[in-house]
Amino acid sequence: MERGRSSGVITNRRFVLLLVYGGITGLLSGSGLGLVMKLLEKITGTHVYILLLNVDFVSWLPNPMPELAEFALHLSVAMPVGILFLGLMRFWNSPIALGLGFGTAIACCTWVPLTQLSSRTPDTWDAEALLWWVTGHLVYGMLLACFGTIWLKRGWNTR
Repeated sequence: MERGRSSGVITNRRFVLLLVYGGITGLLSGSGLGLVMKLLEKITGTHVYILLLNVDFVSWLPNPMPELAEFALHLSVAMPVGILFLGLMRFWNSPIALGLGFGTAIACCTWVPLTQLSSRTPDTWDAEALLWWVTGHLVYGMLLACFGTIWLKRGWNTR
């Protein structure tokens, strides 16, 4: 028996929808972030795309890895983030605020550790690279917000 939103129980159908659409949300938003970072790196010369994909610090992974493999690992992180984002839309009905919050939080929480783990990435104190890192993640947050808006308009957060 399925229960409604007021009971706080997530039905099987809604859970599957959350996993599928959330995974797609993460996949497409993460791809958009990757494209923005690659473009920013080409235009500015800052290594923000390298920073986004860099996994040199994971000792059990081959080094160097092909770009496509690194991008696949990036997307494997982005997909659960998309699921989490849409899951939180059940409690937070402002996709733009939540998306920008996600983008900002991810940028701020990853900058220092990722810049410290490899010599290929920007220096931790590189203000220009930090600006592009945050900018790219704000674009990512807006992409999440676009999918969150669709999620709300279709009523998928309450089914």
